[in-house]
Amino acid sequence: MKKLLSIIRRYILYYIVWPHYSKKYSKEPIDEKKAVFAYADTFTHIPDNLREMKAYLEARGYHCVAIEHAENDPAARVGFFGKLLGLRVCEDFFREFCTAKALFLNEYYFPAYACKPREGQRVVQLWHACGAFKKWGYSTADKSWGATRHELDMFPIHNTYTDVCVSSPKVAFAYADAFHCPESVIKPLGVPRTDVFFDNDFVAASRHVLLNRFPQIGERKIILYAPTFRGDSILESYNENKLDFIKMKEALGDEYVVVLKLHPRTAQMFQLPSHVKEIVGDFVFNATRSVTIETALCAADIVISDYSSLVFEYSLLERPMLFFAYDLKEYDNARSFYFKYEDFVPGPIVTDTQQVIDAVEHLETSCDLNRVRQFRADYMSACDGHSLERIAREVLGVEAEAEKE
Repeated sequence: MKKLLSIIRRYILYYIVWPHYSKKYSKEPIDEKKAVFAYADTFTHIPDNLREMKAYLEARGYHCVAIEHAENDPAARVGFFGKLLGLRVCEDFFREFCTAKALFLNEYYFPAYACKPREGQRVVQLWHACGAFKKWGYSTADKSWGATRHELDMFPIHNTYTDVCVSSPKVAFAYADAFHCPESVIKPLGVPRTDVFFDNDFVAASRHVLLNRFPQIGERKIILYAPTFRGDSILESYNENKLDFIKMKEALGDEYVVVLKLHPRTAQMFQLPSHVKEIVGDFVFNATRSVTIETALCAADIVISDYSSLVFEYSLLERPMLFFAYDLKEYDNARSFYFKYEDFVPGPIVTDTQQVIDAVEHLETSCDLNRVRQFRADYMSACDGHSLERIAREVLGVEAEAEKE
């Protein structure tokens, strides 16, 4: 019954309610200086790519509107049957989108797929990840992660984009597959949030920001541990710690500290056992909520990750990376990758704490920075510090000279 109600609910939204709103608000002319930024309720604040683009356009005279997920508005006006089916709908998204020149997204956003954009409108997917690593969207159809092919046929997604902005031409095929769209829509224009990695002042200040938050770090080097989540869906995501921090402190604690930056979906669920925390309290610092990922990456001397796309951003700094892939086979079966993992990652693959320690202690031989530089050239070539202006020019015709006005 629960599954049936979910399908009925989605059908009513996708084929009746949202098309009705689209038709209703498409009678007004498009405002050529209006942009809408829509994001899902999994984000507590407007996400970084959208935030940067919104600020850029507002500085150039655009009327910008930010809207959270239309399904999750607590003030939604729904009737008895809407409440019975768990429907939460509002008109806000369509009221704003239908008269906007551009809609900017950074994730899956279901209401945007129910109606094609009007002539002259742009629907721009900035996506929240650089490069192409683990699969998503249509690429994971019928795997344990993601929707079934039948569900995607019934309720198509990612089907209204006019522009998908990516970090390199080399990853265009992956986005075309994930979004089930022609490669002509995929454009290597860069990723807005990467512009900050070319700001020398920001990069230089990042360590000081982290030290202000955790002065116990002192002069020690920073190992940033930033794993992605586990689980078969976002809603069922979880985090597990397979590192022995006590052992790491004994071996590395005089020269290094570990800073944790966990996926926001799993941050609340992660807790070090009290006896471990007592021993490693001056060695392991949790910066998940207190420092941005850009700051953490710029402050880090080494990054340890697994299957997270943040390694693409980190490659811009050309620093060492380790890949703690203790569950590679299981993860590959559940999600799969666009490239063969073992050949793709630009650093040593480690599977237990001792291998991590050995790799850190022998960085000169374990980490080949030439591989990192080649990785950057292959997968981040469109990120050069000018992504914002390039995307704005392509989508809205905003010329770079406007910055001087």
